[in-house]
Amino acid sequence: MTRELFVYIDGRKIGILDEVKGSLRFRYEDSYRKDPSAIPLSPWIPLRSDETVGTHVQNYFENLLPEGDLRDLISKAIQVSKENVFGFLEHFGGDMAGNLSILLPGEQPGKRRYLPIPRSLILEWSENDSGKPLVLQARDSRLLISGAQDKISLYLDAAGEFYLPVGDAPSTHILKPDIRYREGVIHSSLNEAFVMNLAGKIGMDVPRTEYIPEIRSVLVKRYDRTWPEDPNGPIGRLKQEDLCQLSDVLSNKKYEAEGGLTLFQCFGLVRKHSTQPGPDTIRLIGWLAFNEAVGNMDGHAKNLSILTEKDGRVRLAPFYDLMSTNVYPALSRKMAFKIGGENRPDWLMNRHWKRFSEEMEIKSSLVFRTIENVIGKIQKEIPSVKEGLEKLALSDSEKTFLDQLAHHIEKSATRAHRLQINPKNGEDMVGMLEPES
Repeated sequence: MTRELFVYIDGRKIGILDEVKGSLRFRYEDSYRKDPSAIPLSPWIPLRSDETVGTHVQNYFENLLPEGDLRDLISKAIQVSKENVFGFLEHFGGDMAGNLSILLPGEQPGKRRYLPIPRSLILEWSENDSGKPLVLQARDSRLLISGAQDKISLYLDAAGEFYLPVGDAPSTHILKPDIRYREGVIHSSLNEAFVMNLAGKIGMDVPRTEYIPEIRSVLVKRYDRTWPEDPNGPIGRLKQEDLCQLSDVLSNKKYEAEGGLTLFQCFGLVRKHSTQPGPDTIRLIGWLAFNEAVGNMDGHAKNLSILTEKDGRVRLAPFYDLMSTNVYPALSRKMAFKIGGENRPDWLMNRHWKRFSEEMEIKSSLVFRTIENVIGKIQKEIPSVKEGLEKLALSDSEKTFLDQLAHHIEKSATRAHRLQINPKNGEDMVGMLEPES
C-alpha cells in the first residue's frame, strides 16, 4: 500500500506527497490546481494535471529538513535514513518554514492546539547531556525547521508565555539555545542577538530578535507569519522559498566552495523572482558588506529566501542567522561566497568589489556607496547595541564575551573600511564614489 502525506496551506489541502519506486511524487488537488488564485509550491513543481516525480520534488522538500549533524542525530533517534525525506516528513512537518503544513492521513488540520511549556523545561531540554535535539524532546509536536543549528518553534502569547504548537498549529517565534557541541564556540545565542540587533539598528531588514539570559537562548520573531487585528484571531503563514529551493538543488549545495550557488546565481534569482528587484539588489549588496564587516563567514545560499507577502508582493525576505563566526578561532576564516574572486576577508580589497560590480552588472558607485554606508553605521551603532544587551541579567562570562565581541566587530569593520573604501591603501579609488556616466 502506498504511503501518503497530505500537504496543506492554511488548513486547505492542496496536494498529496508519496513515493513511487523510491522517488518522491507530488500531485496537486484538482480543486487547488484549477483555482485562479493558486500559487505553485515551486517554479519546479508547476500547477498541472499530471504529477511531478523525482528530482524537483526531492530537492524542494529536502530543503525543509534540518541539516548536517543535527539531521544525523534525528535520523539515528527515529531510525530513518538521513536521505529519506519522506520518512522525516512522516515524523515532522506540522509547522515548518513558510506556509506549508504536512500531515499524516487522518490528522485533522486547523485545530490550532498549543501546550504551555515553562522556560525551566526549555533550559532542561537544551542542557540535556544526551545531546538530544529539541524537536525530539517536544514529543507532542510535529515541528520541523530547516538549518544546521538546534532550535524549536514556539507560540508566544501576549503575556510572553511560551507554548508548543501541536499538529499544524502555527508558531510565532523560533528559539535557539547556545551551540554546545562545537569546540571553541561559546555564547552563540548572545552573539546572534548582538549581530541581529546591530543589523536592525543600521536599517537592515531583520526580524525582531532578543536574548533571554535565563535560558541562554535567542528568540526570533517569525517573519513568515501574519498577525490578525483581533488578538484572538488565527496566526497566518506566508510562502517563502530559500535560494537552494528556487535553484532546484539540495541543501548540501548551499556553499559555493562545495559546488553550490555563486553570488552571480543568487543575484540572478533575486532579480528573477522579486517584484522589486532594484531595492532587493541593493539590500543584497548590503547583506554581503555587513557579513564581511562583522565577520559572518557563514552567510550562504540557504540564509537567503524569497518571501511572498499577503498582498502578493514577492521580495527578498528579511535576513536571518546573522552572527560573527570569526570571533571563534576554530571556525572557518573564509566567507561562504567569493566577492570578485576573493573569499578571505583580510585580502578583500576595493578591486575585488569593483570586479564584483562588473560581474553582477551593477554600477560600482552604487556598490561602494552601499558598503561605505553599511560599515559607517556599524561603527557608529556598536556601542548602543552593546549597551542595550548589558541591561540584561548577564553572567560575568557573558559580559566578558560581549566586550570581546563588540571589540572584534569594531576591529573587523575598521579593517574592512581601510582595505575596501579608504583610498590610501595602494589601490586607486579616485572617482569610484562618483556617479558613473
